[in-house]
Amino acid sequence: MKRHIIILAAALSLGAVGCESFLDEQPVSEVPADNMWQTSRDAKAGVNQIYGFFRTTMRENYFYWGEFRSDNLAPGASSAADQQRVIDNQLTTDHRCTRWSDLYKVINQANLCIKYIPGIDTPSVAERNDLLGQAYAMRALAYFYAVRVWGDVPLFVEPNEKYSESIYRERTDKEYILREVVLEDAKKAEALIDRTKNKERKRISVYGAWAIMADAYMWLGEYNLADQTIEKMKGDPSFMAFEPSIDMWKKMFTEELNGKASDNTPENDDYSTKEFILVVHFNMDEVGTNGFSYMYQWFTGSGNRAGVVSEALRNKFDQANDLRFPLVTKEYQAGWELRKYIPGDISSTLNKTCQVAYPIYRYSDMLLLQAEALARLSKWEEALDLVKQIRTRAGLETPEASSFATEDELVDFILDERQRELAGEGRRWFDLVRTGRWKTVMGPINGCSEEGNELFPIHFSHLDQNKALTQNAYYATQTQE
Repeated sequence: MKRHIIILAAALSLGAVGCESFLDEQPVSEVPADNMWQTSRDAKAGVNQIYGFFRTTMRENYFYWGEFRSDNLAPGASSAADQQRVIDNQLTTDHRCTRWSDLYKVINQANLCIKYIPGIDTPSVAERNDLLGQAYAMRALAYFYAVRVWGDVPLFVEPNEKYSESIYRERTDKEYILREVVLEDAKKAEALIDRTKNKERKRISVYGAWAIMADAYMWLGEYNLADQTIEKMKGDPSFMAFEPSIDMWKKMFTEELNGKASDNTPENDDYSTKEFILVVHFNMDEVGTNGFSYMYQWFTGSGNRAGVVSEALRNKFDQANDLRFPLVTKEYQAGWELRKYIPGDISSTLNKTCQVAYPIYRYSDMLLLQAEALARLSKWEEALDLVKQIRTRAGLETPEASSFATEDELVDFILDERQRELAGEGRRWFDLVRTGRWKTVMGPINGCSEEGNELFPIHFSHLDQNKALTQNAYYATQTQE
C-alpha cells in the first residue's frame, strides 16, 4: 500500500492537468519542477489549480455530502445503487464518497501556494496578497468540509512535496481545526484579499471568507460573532445584495452563467444578480469532458435518476402559494424531479453541455443563518425581519414573534425556511448535523439515529495506507468484503 501513498504524494505536490476555466495560464503541474513558483504566472496558475481540484472534489460530493443523507431526497431509479446507499443510510467504507483524497489535493495545493507565493515577485503587492488570501480561504473551506463530513481529520499546514513518513498522520481534533485553522485562515484571507479588484463569484472574494467564517462560528455556537460577520456583507450592495424578484431567483440558477467568460478579469463582475457569494462552475467549453456536472444525470430521466424530491420536502412547502415550489420541483415521468437548476424539460443527449454552478454560499443562505443566530440571541423580531425578506419573495406571509412559544420553535421555523430556500444547494444535511436535529428528522426516514452515524466513514484504503488513523466509531466494525 505504500506505493499508493507515494503516488498520492506526487499527485498532491504537482496537481492534475489543466484548469483553464479561470485564467489562461499554464497549469503548475506542467511547469518543470526547477522553475515552479518563480513568476506571477506561476502564482496565478497555482491558485487556479486549487479551484480545479475543488471542482473535481465537489462534482459528486456536493450532493453526497450535503444532500443525499438529508430529508430532501428519496431514492430514484434502481440503477442508481451508489446514491441509494447514501440516501438509505447504508454507507460502507468502500463507498467513493468516503474518500478524502481529492479534498486533500485542494488542501495541499493551497499549502503550496501559501508557502511559495510570498516569495514571488508580482506586479503589485495587492495582487500577491489577493492570491495568497484566496489560498488561505480555500484551505479553510476544504478543512471545513473535512471536519463536517468526518469529524477529526489529519491536519497538514505545510505542503507534501515528496514522500516521507510524515504523511502518515493521526487525526486532529475537529474543534481545534475549526478554531485554529478554518477561522484563522478565513481571518487571514479577510485581511489579504483585494476588495477592489476581486469581484468574481467563481473564485473566493472577501465575501466568501466572511461566509466561511460565519458558518464556522455557527457550528461552534458563537452566535454573536456569526451575526457580526454576516453584517459585514451588507456594506457594498453593488456586489452583495438580496434579490427581491422571484423571476430572477429562478434565472440566477438557470441562466446567469450562459455565455459568461472565464475569470480573466476578476475585477469585472459579470453577474446581474448579487446573490451568489461563491459558486463551483461547470462548463464543458471551458474545462473539457470533466467539466460537466451530474445535475442532469442524477436528477432527471426516470431510467437513471439518482434521487427525487422527497415527500418530506414537498410537504414543507405551501404548494398552492409558495412561488418557489414549481421552480424547485416538477412531477415528471413518475417522479418529482429536482428542477432548481433546470429551465425546462431537457434532452438527455444535450444535458452534458449545459452550464451549471453549484452555490457553495449565497446571500439568502447568510441572511437565514443570521436569523438563526439572532433567534439564539433572543432577538426574535430582528430574526423574523430577515426571514420575512425570503418569504415575501416567495409570496408568503411571515408570522409575528408572538406566534412562537420557545426559542426552539422559532429556530425550527427558520430551519424549515432554510430547507425550502436552499433545497438542492448542499446545505440541508449539514444544517441537521450542526443543530443536532439529524436523529429526530432522519431516524424515522432511514434509521439514522445512533450516535456517531452523523459522520461519514473513512474509506478503507486510507486506513490501510495510514496505520495512524482510526475509523469513526460507528463504522469501526465494518470490514471490506
